[in-house]
Amino acid sequence: MAERLTKYLEPVNLRAVACEEGKALGQGADVRVFDIQHIKGLEFEAVFFVGVDQLAEQKNDLFDRYLYVGATRAASYLGMICYGKLPDKIQGLSSLFTAGWKL
Repeated sequence: MAERLTKYLEPVNLRAVACEEGKALGQGADVRVFDIQHIKGLEFEAVFFVGVDQLAEQKNDLFDRYLYVGATRAASYLGMICYGKLPDKIQGLSSLFTAGWKL
């Protein structure tokens, strides 16, 4: 994920850094990419869920917890990317989302 994201960030002199095992690596301006299970207790200016529908399918038993932890880490901005059907648990938020957004 970090490598793919860096391709979009390089034109504006930024890079994405994979923070494996929750290790906060990189410089101040770097975009850090964490697995959701490693962000409890941290705060970020922006949080993005990539593949929120896949998270709901693959981790259904933990989805509520992960959604809560991720959403409460965002100081200013929360973004969600859904590749398929929006999970039922967040359907009520659908009016807040934009369909077909592309870089």
